[in-house]
Amino acid sequence: MSNSIRDRTMLDLTQLEDSIKCCSAKLKKLQRFWIPLQKHAPRLVLSLWIIGVVASLFTQCYYHWLLLAPAICILIILEMVIEEVQTDLLLMTAETRYLLDITRGLYAGTSLPQPRTLRTPGAPCRPSHRHY
Repeated sequence: MSNSIRDRTMLDLTQLEDSIKCCSAKLKKLQRFWIPLQKHAPRLVLSLWIIGVVASLFTQCYYHWLLLAPAICILIILEMVIEEVQTDLLLMTAETRYLLDITRGLYAGTSLPQPRTLRTPGAPCRPSHRHY
């Protein structure tokens, strides 16, 4: 192997390893915030809704919904956004790990078998059924 190929190999591997470290760090930081929120947010939304309904029934005034409704919506939207970001980070980390494994295998001279999720060209999507 020439020096330029060896340098490129090390560069590719270090970039992939750095990418995994970065994604993992972001995921850990997000999960530190996300896990407590995921645990308490549904109860908080329900309790805000119940407080709003009870306050509406007793006071016959609906101005408190100007604060409670946006708070409930913000909590729900925050949960959805964080869940999407967490899913994206998990997928990016898994994809980078897969690429790192393939790259290490290619540079080591061994090829990894094709994953089972990929189908061979020309193969049917579903198994054919025999008609008797």
